[in-house]
Amino acid sequence: MATKKEILDFSVDESDNSLIQEDSVRIPGTSISFSEIEHSQLFYDLLDSFILLIDENGRIILANKKARSFLGFDDEDLSNEIFSDLCLPEDEKEDILSFFSSVLSDNNVKPMALETSIIGSDGIPKTFLLNTSLLKDTTSPDKALLLSCTDIQDKKELETELLFDIEMISSHLDSVPYAFVLSDYAGMITFWNENASKLFGYERNEILGKSISIIMPKRYRKAHEGWDELISIGKSPVVGKIIEVTGLRKDGTEFPLELAITTTRLKGEVFHGAIINDISKRKMKERLTLIAKNKYRMMFEKSPLGIFHFDEKGVITQCNENLVKIMGVPEESVISNVIGFNIVESFDDNNSIKKAIMQVLAGIPASYEDEFCSPFSDKIIPIKAEFSPVISDEGKFMGGVCVVEDFTERKAAEKALNQYAQDLAKANEELKSLDRMKDEFLSNLRHELKTPLIPIKGYSELMYEEALGELNQKQKDAMEKVMLSSERLKRLIDSLLYVSITEGGNVEYTFLPLRISEVIDAAIHDRSPEITSKGHEIEKLIPSDIPLIEGDLEYLEEVFVNIIDNSVKFTPESGKISISVTLQDNKRIHIQISDNGIGISEENLPHIFNRFYQADGSSTRKYGGNGLGLYICKKIIVAHNGDMWADSKEGKGTTIHILLPVK
Repeated sequence: MATKKEILDFSVDESDNSLIQEDSVRIPGTSISFSEIEHSQLFYDLLDSFILLIDENGRIILANKKARSFLGFDDEDLSNEIFSDLCLPEDEKEDILSFFSSVLSDNNVKPMALETSIIGSDGIPKTFLLNTSLLKDTTSPDKALLLSCTDIQDKKELETELLFDIEMISSHLDSVPYAFVLSDYAGMITFWNENASKLFGYERNEILGKSISIIMPKRYRKAHEGWDELISIGKSPVVGKIIEVTGLRKDGTEFPLELAITTTRLKGEVFHGAIINDISKRKMKERLTLIAKNKYRMMFEKSPLGIFHFDEKGVITQCNENLVKIMGVPEESVISNVIGFNIVESFDDNNSIKKAIMQVLAGIPASYEDEFCSPFSDKIIPIKAEFSPVISDEGKFMGGVCVVEDFTERKAAEKALNQYAQDLAKANEELKSLDRMKDEFLSNLRHELKTPLIPIKGYSELMYEEALGELNQKQKDAMEKVMLSSERLKRLIDSLLYVSITEGGNVEYTFLPLRISEVIDAAIHDRSPEITSKGHEIEKLIPSDIPLIEGDLEYLEEVFVNIIDNSVKFTPESGKISISVTLQDNKRIHIQISDNGIGISEENLPHIFNRFYQADGSSTRKYGGNGLGLYICKKIIVAHNGDMWADSKEGKGTTIHILLPVK
């Protein structure tokens, strides 16, 4: 059930917590020691309210017995479950989490409430009043939210049903196609619907409480006196009948109307109802009918479609000029050939046109769409024909009418469209061939670009290590720059080619069992010259019993090389880079790569995984890069059924988080 969310801010003293919510738990205080929370479990289990305690990240710290029972965790621990993922509907998560965030960030100790839906163990959302209080740890800066949930599902359903019934009745009375008026025993108007306003010109607020005689011409008001008494005792000759009288509008004009009067008793009071219909149009019916006939004749003659009428025997009695043109009949032959033509007798029983005519003669509409050989000429025409029976106002069958459309041009257009579709399919095949050629070209390009880089990098390393002779310090520094530049060029080539391939959806991964520690070690080794050059310390916390993962070694190694390279680049000299791996739920491994570098501003953090995004995009920026690294990293991780995100504070460092499924 959709629920309108409403935040309630209870402005009460801390000393008067009883005003928070009648059915919710009384908050024992706003500052407690979180380390002692578990000792409160028994107290909360005794409460009849649905109680949850969640930390700043939305993880459940404590859930009482009633909460565990509702969520289907009677004998299980809910600790560390994400509250929003566990029991909030998808369409309400964003609003609830925003509400929690505002409570946490405002340090607001006053209780606040919110109506929301919570999904129970049966999978059905129920409406709760969520009373929220901010708790602060007395021994640390940590905060938590105490949630006391009151089930208001039945109340909301009853309110909704009552509102619906009231709205439905009012809407129904306002939407009926007649004016509807109620008056009491004294003839005073008590209800006036929208159609009554339209009919008489009085708005509801100016007519309620006025005498019903206000809408009668003065000459009839005397005759109306005493009717209320007669109606109330059931002796009126007009109750239960439809009568024709004259009405009076606000502007003083009179008009004929049809009136049906009813009477009812409610709690001893008598009310009269009047259903009023303006019959001015009925009085003009003959004139309008004549006009309609003239218009029909004009439409019949001027219609761009062919039209003919046939009687109850299937004989054509009338046709227009366009039918004659469609059928290819000479004008001088219309009277002798078309008028009087008996369709039923002229075609055999298997003819589709005859079948359609016979269906109409049985009172059922019919249609025909195909090529038709005109019986009046040798012309073959693709036509669409709609046949309808004609019934008079008195219910008499008067034959049928047929509307004929010549779709020769449409058929030619369809033929051209089909040819275009074939040409398009052929062009599509050619594009596919070009796409394959592009993939082959990119593969060859990658090979051709990397091939000259391999000896450049190899000889540079040999010269740097003085395997080809001794170097002075300047030469050694120069060779180091050559090595770093060649590596940067290789990675740039790989990045651009990867982006091009991913856009075509043609990336091929080779998934093999891997040890994440070996992948990380290879990445550290790859970046060791830069790490050593800047004097960074690498700290690894990788347990030996971490399960294997399935992944592409080359692409995953590229991910960690890129992340470690960013940490090295954006961390001042003699910095620290920490790499840790933990197992979560025996299903995923959580890798964290942290540094104490310059960090990322809150403004730029949401965009760092966008393609070509750089926090400093100017040509004079201090740090290099093409803005593709983290974009490619996330693409690769997602392709491994994982996830990737970042935490950062400007000036304090950055932590990159990666989740990967275990094998």
